[in-house]
Amino acid sequence: MKVSVLRYAAIGMATLSMAGFAAASTVDFNTTGPDSNNRVRINNNTREEVRNTNRVGVANLNLQGAQSGDVRASRNTSAGGDLSSGNASNSNDTSTDVSVRNSGGSGLGATAVGGDDSVSLTRTGPDSDNNVTINNNNTSRVTNRNDVNVVNFNLQSATSGDVSAYKNTEVGGLSSGDASNDNTTSTSVEISN
Repeated sequence: MKVSVLRYAAIGMATLSMAGFAAASTVDFNTTGPDSNNRVRINNNTREEVRNTNRVGVANLNLQGAQSGDVRASRNTSAGGDLSSGNASNSNDTSTDVSVRNSGGSGLGATAVGGDDSVSLTRTGPDSDNNVTINNNNTSRVTNRNDVNVVNFNLQSATSGDVSAYKNTEVGGLSSGDASNDNTTSTSVEISN
């Protein structure tokens, strides 16, 4: 009995690390006659290509302006009391959440190469020629392209009014109101490939 076993394994661009995909082949030579010529060729070919292209654009633009009125006292014999301009206030609250998740593929991995092939030569006849060839080829390619652009632009302006007292014999409390701006921006981007 003469037995020749050839085994090939090739990996091309294996970049996945997922649950193993394994091809299984079973060949059983139970009984063969004398001078028999037995040939077994097993080809396991797996190929997977995954392309993920994610383009995320977020733009938050906040333009605010607040101005309180002027306070003037002019040419009054008596301007008493509390003369004041109202408050000027701006408030902005912006929250942006972006989440992108891409699944890898069907499950090719390092364990895919080699498979689970079984060849059994139990009883072969005298002077038989037995040849077994096993080819396991696994090609996996994953291409991820993530473009994320986030722009947060906030332009605020708040002006309290002028206070003027002109040619008054007596002037009481004159006050301009408060001017304030408030802005809160929160941006979160999460990408899982």
